[in-house]
Amino acid sequence: MENRMELIFNAASHLFINKGYAKTQMKDIAKEIDLSTGMLYVYFTGKRDILSFLLKETIDPTFIAREFELPIRSELFDSLDNEIIEAFEENTKAFSAHLKDITNYPLEQMLSDAFDVISKYGIGCLLIEKNPDDLGKLTDYYKEYRQRFYTQVLSYITLYMQMGTFRKVEQPQYVTRFIIETLSWWGMHISNDAFETQKNITAQAAKNICMDNLLHAYMI
Repeated sequence: MENRMELIFNAASHLFINKGYAKTQMKDIAKEIDLSTGMLYVYFTGKRDILSFLLKETIDPTFIAREFELPIRSELFDSLDNEIIEAFEENTKAFSAHLKDITNYPLEQMLSDAFDVISKYGIGCLLIEKNPDDLGKLTDYYKEYRQRFYTQVLSYITLYMQMGTFRKVEQPQYVTRFIIETLSWWGMHISNDAFETQKNITAQAAKNICMDNLLHAYMI
């Protein structure tokens, strides 16, 4: 069953991100993986449960391998919004841990950690970004979370400039935007919703390309 669930995960995430949750029907997901619509209902009671399944898998990569009682029902996701918020909050706390003392936290490590966060939660983030009307509570939280992430990266860059390990730039706020967008492009967009998607690129290969360019551009 794990392989079938992976097929459903890949097909549904692709459609919800690129076509939109509201415009995707169960038959579209089934067609994507050569499955009958009736068989898809054997696994999920409806489209909303599939969306919840995708979001849950984003914060818990082991979820897909569980033994489920089929069809998967909405009761399994009763506290999902809070679980997602808690996971993002833990990452926010961990990522900001070195702001008080960056002596042993070089630019390269900060960028590496930032990429890992973006890559790890990439599909979940894109699902929220592309379907704001269907994920109201999470959308409101996500906007605030992204702003905090931006502020954290800007704070790190400001400190690195003061230390002399990041080259001086006139408008660090825009450089920070550029860096985050670069990390986001290679961490989640290139394999999910780029105009020319690169499905076969590994997270490590994407990270290496991203890091090589950013470090050459800004590290002293």
